[in-house]
Amino acid sequence: MSSDAKQPPHTSSITYFWLNSLESLLNAFVDLDPTTRHQLIHLDGIVVRVKTFAPYQVFYLLFTSDGIEVSPKPQGEVQVRLSGRVRDLVWTLLGLESEQYAESRGHLHLWGETPTLDNLRQLLQEFNLRAAASQWLKSHWPLKTLWQKLSEQDLSWLQDLQPLPTLIKQTRQEIAALKVELSQQQQQLTRVEQQLAQQLKLSKLLLIGMALMITGGIAGTVVKLLS
Repeated sequence: MSSDAKQPPHTSSITYFWLNSLESLLNAFVDLDPTTRHQLIHLDGIVVRVKTFAPYQVFYLLFTSDGIEVSPKPQGEVQVRLSGRVRDLVWTLLGLESEQYAESRGHLHLWGETPTLDNLRQLLQEFNLRAAASQWLKSHWPLKTLWQKLSEQDLSWLQDLQPLPTLIKQTRQEIAALKVELSQQQQQLTRVEQQLAQQLKLSKLLLIGMALMITGGIAGTVVKLLS
């Protein structure tokens, strides 16, 4: 929700907090991927009506070039509708299940204006293919616990996921720093190998020189003896 959005009278504080947390989480994941943020340009101004089951909830997504706004009321004309269970929506958004698979299995239902729908599908598919979160989650997060909370309609899953984008970003930074360190070590190793090769070459030349000197000395001695 944008900071200037007003809370509708019928909207409970819990719902408002839930939607605000969801908006924060969605944008945090978008910020992890510059390509995804760039793709939002093609969806600028699009309003998506989202209806979830288990628990039941209806809210709206407004796509802008700056991010995604989540609201209990539509901020414009609805072009696309999305429905499904919360656990299936979360699994898809986190890249743990592809959008195509979720639709083919009937886990998600997505319909609306064709050009807009295609752009939204592409965004979901590309986000999943890049798997900004899925690989990290599989190796760092107790997915069984997350799935259980989603299945039991325990809303604390949203609070649990809030630190994830920051943790993923930190992990990526650590990996990047490690790659730089490995690259520097590789460069140093290459320099050492080059130095060793040069020393070996000089050693061979020195041995050849010594051999020639010894050979020359022996030949001189023989000549003296024969003269």
